Amino acid sequence: MAYVYVNDVYDDHYVTPPPKAQCLNRFDVPEEEMEIREILDCWYEQGLVPLRQTKLSPTTFWTQTHNFKRLSRTLNTLIRHRAYYCAVQRVSSLWVGNSLEKQYVDYLLTRNQS
Repeated sequence: MAYVYVNDVYDDHYVTPPPKAQCLNRFDVPEEEMEIREILDCWYEQGLVPLRQTKLSPTTFWTQTHNFKRLSRTLNTLIRHRAYYCAVQRVSSLWVGNSLEKQYVDYLLTRNQS
């Protein structure tokens, strides 16, 4: 099935990048990408951001570290599936190149290359 921004669910790049402020639907991108966008948002907002903002309290640090690891394992499990792998490649291609989140997601993608 052809979509507005990709030709196929397994494309690793966009034909045309989607606008940042636009809500996407099932005709714009594959369902896997819509799902992975939600998961990446959760991973970032509930895992990475709190870990980066953790105060020096050991309890808070270890709690946030555990949460980040749990969310990263979930993301890593999904990336093992080709459709999600390609979706993460497309989504992360829109991120700033030297950001921590981009570097970590690129690391996960590299670990799961087939």
